[in-house]
This record gives sequence, C-alpha cells and structure tokens, in this order.
Amino acid sequence: MARLLIAFCCVFGALNAQTPIDFTTLKQSFVQRVTNDQNQTITFSGNVWLKQPNFVRYDYEKPQQKTIAARGDRILMLEPDLEQATKFKSEIALNIIDLWKKSYAVGEGKREAVIENRKISLEHEGATITKVYYTDDLDNFVEIVLSDPERDKPIDDNFFAPPIPNGWDVISQ
Repeated sequence: MARLLIAFCCVFGALNAQTPIDFTTLKQSFVQRVTNDQNQTITFSGNVWLKQPNFVRYDYEKPQQKTIAARGDRILMLEPDLEQATKFKSEIALNIIDLWKKSYAVGEGKREAVIENRKISLEHEGATITKVYYTDDLDNFVEIVLSDPERDKPIDDNFFAPPIPNGWDVISQ
C-alpha cells in the first residue's frame, strides 16, 4: 500500500490544461480516508511536499506519525512508533507530467488516469488538484482531500532524504 500511496502523492499539485506543471515546489495539507468493504473508515492527516522533477515527502501527523520520502524511484518510510525505517524502490513512476498526460477529462473539474490497471480519479479547481480517489490493492476505497497549497517556496533536496535515527531497525526491500 505504501508504494501505491507514494505513486499518488505525485499527483498532488497545481495543473492546468496548457501547462501540466506550474510549480517548482509545492506543499499541501491532506486528509486521507481509507474505507474497507465493511464501511469502516480510518482517517489520516498531514502534509505533502513536492519538488520538481520527482521529489516527494509525505508527513503523516495523525493518527500516528510516519514519513514517506521519495527521490526518484528510491523510497524511504520512517515509522517512529516502530523505530523502523524501510527502504525500497518504486516500480511506479513518480512523474507528475506523465500522470497528467495519461489522464483525460471526464467532466468539469474531473480527470481520470489508469496506472498499472488502476483507475485514479482527480478533482481540481482551476490549476489545483483538490481530491484524489482510487481503490487500493486490498479493495479499500481511498480518498485524499488536499488543501492550503503553498507554491514555489525553497526546499533543500536533503529534506526529501530524512536521516534514519541511530538504533532503528532498517529493512531493505
């Protein structure tokens, strides 16, 4: 699920029909709801940062802290409650331009894309994506609502490679 989540954090950003990307960096708040087939929902919240061309960082604040950071195809997930870091490579491209090019309009303010046989729905207001939703590998419905965009503020590349604290378990996949 983390790999799929990382793939979708790349879609959060400012887009428009003439120019797919109009930011060099972007920060947005998010609320993510995951609903299972018994209609039970868990809600996560935090912030997501993007930097061109393919840097992504997701900081979950509630209900538990977690950081997922990506630099290209290298992903690092930090889970403080477990004192664990997981490193892996993503098989899914984190290129927002490619995702935008693969998406198509399905109505006013709505677009869809198909990535690895999965339909991803996007809602946008003008040049800003406000919602992403899809069904994950476990048949959970995932909805991510985005707000408070901050564009083009400087972010050092090292922000997307947070250090692993001493003494933590490190898992490489």
